[in-house]
Amino acid sequence: MRKAIFLIFFLAVCVTCSSQSKQGNFSIMLDLVGSTGLYSLNGEYEIGRYKDFKLNTHIGFGFYSGNNKEFIGIPFGINVLTGRKVHHLELGVGVSYIRGIEKMYIPAGIFGDNQEWRQQSEGFYFVPSVGYRFDKLTDGLILKAYYSPLIAVYDFFDKEKFLNRLIPVFDGNWTREEIYSYSIGSNNAYPTIKSKFGNFGISIGYRF
Repeated sequence: MRKAIFLIFFLAVCVTCSSQSKQGNFSIMLDLVGSTGLYSLNGEYEIGRYKDFKLNTHIGFGFYSGNNKEFIGIPFGINVLTGRKVHHLELGVGVSYIRGIEKMYIPAGIFGDNQEWRQQSEGFYFVPSVGYRFDKLTDGLILKAYYSPLIAVYDFFDKEKFLNRLIPVFDGNWTREEIYSYSIGSNNAYPTIKSKFGNFGISIGYRF
């Protein structure tokens, strides 16, 4: 419910900014993959122009729940467009908050019966970008194709807290870390955030 309220609030802010901005200064775009690794709906506002350069700022929100997974992404950043006609080079920098939750199962034999639990990764990423943009710079369609690596810069993961919550009681012969590694079958299967350098995105939007 809170996520739905946040999305409605975000859209209301976008509509309000659009109604108060000059013609061609505000855009709404749907990013696929891109700055959140999945998708996001973004509001973009032009904050300045100098000769052939246009400076924009944007903020977005993405949410998905299904197939035993849940995702929240909030990208924020600035970008520069070059050119005066419809074809532009776009350069940008930004930060994205991304939280991913996936339901998994602990195998029987370690804690008794199979146990369902939720593995969550959460953190901030630095997101530079470079790409091509079709944009008339007045009202109309916007299309983008770009490269935007997700570079992990801050991870909320706390290993000790994670293991204590997952394995509250144990016999003392093994450490919690050994129990977890054995049950999962890996020594490095923790829900930490990881950089994604092979990350490309496409966008479709409209400028008002």
